[in-house]
Amino acid sequence: MKKLLSILFLGLLLGGSSFASVEEVLKEIKKNKDIAQGFKKVKEFDKWNEWRIDNKAILKSDKSKREHIVKIVTKSDNHPVRFGNQSLRFEVRDGNGWGWDSRNDRERVELKICCVNKKTTWTAWSLYLPEDYKVIYPAKTMLAQFHNDADNPPAFAFENQSHFNGGGYWIDRDSYILGYNEQLKLIDESEMYGKWHDILVNAKWTHKKDGFFKIWINGKLTFHHKGRTQEKGERIEFHFGIYRSYMSRTPGPDPTQIAYYDEIRHAKSCKKLKLKELGYSCKEIESQK
Repeated sequence: MKKLLSILFLGLLLGGSSFASVEEVLKEIKKNKDIAQGFKKVKEFDKWNEWRIDNKAILKSDKSKREHIVKIVTKSDNHPVRFGNQSLRFEVRDGNGWGWDSRNDRERVELKICCVNKKTTWTAWSLYLPEDYKVIYPAKTMLAQFHNDADNPPAFAFENQSHFNGGGYWIDRDSYILGYNEQLKLIDESEMYGKWHDILVNAKWTHKKDGFFKIWINGKLTFHHKGRTQEKGERIEFHFGIYRSYMSRTPGPDPTQIAYYDEIRHAKSCKKLKLKELGYSCKEIESQK
């Protein structure tokens, strides 16, 4: 009888959006290949595949006030899914700042993992912003970042605005990498919402001049940085989710923002990402200039 009940309970978990707490999501993402692959070999000190929430104050907060922030959801519940049956849903509402964030004009729900800068790496993820997604410019929304573990800003940040206008998808290359801050549009606002976008990054992590950071958007090489990609000795973390800052720039209350992520993959080569499942050829991708 107990075995039957366990099977039924497992079926309910797999059939609906059951992984609804931060703690459950952090535990599940380590083994759920439907959502994330290739991170078992990512090591931080003596820990492997160590996913965390950014920031820790969330874990100490009232669970009833953060049930919405990150969930594993399913296609059967009419949630958008890029491949397979599940995806990750992030939601940030007005006032969703905890600890340091709440004291520094920020609202954030991000997952992160360290360290992803072992020589040359490939990292991929798919992003879906709903058609009714609200841009909060001149406040700032970051949707992914490669961040060092020190006090420098993120070397490469993926944002929902530029310095001068809101909307779309932009790469922000920080001045401590380049010598000056620079942004480039990756996806126009007219193409951004209500559809999945596949982001692929190939990077050589080094403090020397022979580094690089390439971005493909939906199979097309869109950005190619040449030069150093980190400071000497830095460890690089990969963050994704919704990170809002400079909230005081808008009169408020700020609108709710929702983002879905799926097919978060990491490997030492393009081939090991298994991008053929998503309709791409590594031979074609790597041949692009």
